[in-house]
Amino acid sequence: MNGYLLSVFGTVLLSAILTAVLPEGKTSGVIKAVAKSVCLLAIVAPIPNYLLSGNFDEKNGNLQTIFPQTVIQTDEDFIKYYSEMRVRITELALEKELEDKFNVETSVKFDFEYAEDEIKIVSVHVKTKTEEREEDKAVMWEYLTKNYCSEVMIE
Repeated sequence: MNGYLLSVFGTVLLSAILTAVLPEGKTSGVIKAVAKSVCLLAIVAPIPNYLLSGNFDEKNGNLQTIFPQTVIQTDEDFIKYYSEMRVRITELALEKELEDKFNVETSVKFDFEYAEDEIKIVSVHVKTKTEEREEDKAVMWEYLTKNYCSEVMIE
């Protein structure tokens, strides 16, 4: 399809340049008519290809398929990379949330798995950078368990 569009665009552009630089005279009308005919041929060129390629149903007199069937394939590596980046962004957001809510510096790590077109957080590992009281850790554990519905480990 790109090749077709480029050929039509190139033909029209070439014809426009030719008619712009063509001097006025008796032959200019003929050359402009030929340039228009070439543009028209470039536009309708795919029609004979479809008719001759076997896509034409002679019994009913119509095209069976206009465009060939294409199969869309997913790029698994890109999806995996994007998913891992999304998890990392969520880890950073949780670190900021814990710092704002509990006034504690932490590093957060998620264990996750892929489950039918979605990412499921299996466990949350929180490592505090300062020594916290057990009561504060218990409140943080309860908050994370309630909001992330997964196993939470705080060190």
